[in-house]
Amino acid sequence: MLFSCKIPNSVLLFLEKQSEDLSPLLEGSTLPEEFLRDPSYWMNSQELEAWLATATNRYSKGGQENLLTLVGHSNPELRAWGVLDSVLRMLPHPQEILNQPERFLSYFISPGPPVDNIVRGISGIEFDVPVMSEQYPLVTSYLRAAFESLPVFVGQHLASCSWAGLHFKMNWSTEQESIFTDVDPGRQISPELMQSIVQSLEKHQQELEEKNRELQSKNESLVKAAKQIEKRIQNAPDLETFQQGKLKDVDFIDATGAEQIQQNLARLGDYMVRAQQLVTLLIAQDRMSPQVKVAMKKVDWPRVLDQFPVLVSQSRQILQNCQNLNDLQKHEGEKNV
Repeated sequence: MLFSCKIPNSVLLFLEKQSEDLSPLLEGSTLPEEFLRDPSYWMNSQELEAWLATATNRYSKGGQENLLTLVGHSNPELRAWGVLDSVLRMLPHPQEILNQPERFLSYFISPGPPVDNIVRGISGIEFDVPVMSEQYPLVTSYLRAAFESLPVFVGQHLASCSWAGLHFKMNWSTEQESIFTDVDPGRQISPELMQSIVQSLEKHQQELEEKNRELQSKNESLVKAAKQIEKRIQNAPDLETFQQGKLKDVDFIDATGAEQIQQNLARLGDYMVRAQQLVTLLIAQDRMSPQVKVAMKKVDWPRVLDQFPVLVSQSRQILQNCQNLNDLQKHEGEKNV
């Protein structure tokens, strides 16, 4: 499961407004700052929970969860949610987001969790969501406060929410009953036009987030593959050892294992080509933003492209040497019999 970087971006913007020193928080992150501040990027659930623990332990002044409650309540003024901020301010009827809680949650949780057992009342809504508050106490604390802030986007007061286990409950004062009515609050823009704009914004946001998820997944696969190749190269005997005949009593890879490794290397090459194509598409059409340039510089993307085929070629050569020496030893053994 992934969580949106709308969450760390909100925390960072809130702490900046408090004139806090962010360097300890940024230096201890597994993600570069530009990703933490990108509302369309996604972060591993456990990594984000750990990051929020660091933030709350260092910056909370009234209990660990107090910081996240303050951040969640400040979202209408922080504008840390990217397109979602615009969507919430443009909806003709705020009940559209409150009546579809799974829609709001999908902006923060990937894949979007289904909700069940929805109960709507005059002054509240409750439902079950398959995200345990005990498993992700800090993320759910932030999301609970974010739900409480939703009425503020349309000029009303904070709601009151609870999240216990799988059960979420939201209540608002009786003065706010109108947020679930069908009465138009007097907006002058055509509802059809507004809905069209909102749908366009949401579609653009979903496409961008989907591309980011694909890129993140490919990047994780490449990192894992590179580590496996590096480990194999380090553990494999070098060419000099082969040439000098220093190998004694070595169990070599059989033909089936060698073929499997060759196939794996071919797949790794294919994955790299796909990743390169994806990156090319993402930065095409003048999308090479300063943030993307910094990110590509930090991961040294040109060097990755240059070194990956070299490592694969070296691995294939070492594997071939192993097979040749194995065949040679078998031949020598058959002659001695």
